[in-house]
Amino acid sequence: MKILILHGPNLPLLGKVSASQGTRLTLDKVNSALRRRANDLQCELQILQFYDEYRMVKTISTHRNACSGILISPGSLARQCYSTREVLAILALPTVEIQLAEFPFAEENFRNSVLTPVVQDRILLPGKEAYLQGLESLLRWVAKSR
Repeated sequence: MKILILHGPNLPLLGKVSASQGTRLTLDKVNSALRRRANDLQCELQILQFYDEYRMVKTISTHRNACSGILISPGSLARQCYSTREVLAILALPTVEIQLAEFPFAEENFRNSVLTPVVQDRILLPGKEAYLQGLESLLRWVAKSR
C-alpha cells in the first residue's frame, strides 16, 4: 500500500517555528518519523512538499492510480485550495488533512479549510503527533474503503 504525503507551503520552516517554542523539530525529522511508522505499518510513502497549489493538484492527479490514500498538510493553502478540493472530490481517495498547531494561524486555517467536505478526517496537533496520528487515521480509512 502506497500513501502520498503532501506538505504545503512554509513547512520547510518548521525548524524555525519550533525553535522559537523550544522543540527543535524539523521537516526532515517529521519525514523520518513518518518513514519509521510506515515501515512498522508495512506501507510505502511518497513524500513531497509544495509551495503552490498547481503542483499539488498535478501530483495528486498523476499519482491517483499509484496511491491508496493521501495525507495532506496544506498549511495556509487550506483556506483557498479549491482546485485541490475539486480533484480530491473527483478521485474520492481516502484523505486526511492535518494542520500543525505551532504555525501562526493554524487554528484559523483549520477552522476555515475548504477541504473539510472532501476529507475523511482532520487533525490539529503540534509537530510529529499530527502527522503520526494522521497516518494512522488514514490507514484505517483506507482499510474501510477496500
